[in-house]
Amino acid sequence: MIARAVPCAAALALCACSSAVTPEKMARIKPAMTPAYVEAILGRPAYIEHSQSETTPVTGEVDYYPGVNGQGRVIFFNNTVFKAEFVPGAKS
Repeated sequence: MIARAVPCAAALALCACSSAVTPEKMARIKPAMTPAYVEAILGRPAYIEHSQSETTPVTGEVDYYPGVNGQGRVIFFNNTVFKAEFVPGAKS
């Protein structure tokens, strides 16, 4: 039983590392992509900030993705990508 636990733990750790955002992954995110398409590339964001205009039907959000050497940020307006960036050294 313990012999199986060690390889499983190592595999889980490897998966966690490979899911960290990189500048190369962020470069794949393009304006007008939907949140579902972004999630297919980057996975689920670590956290999301939502905003809504009080006077117009404009909605927005910023999704944050942790990386080893920085942080990915995807800005959405009206449910499509407006901008995606990788910020070196930023902490999540």
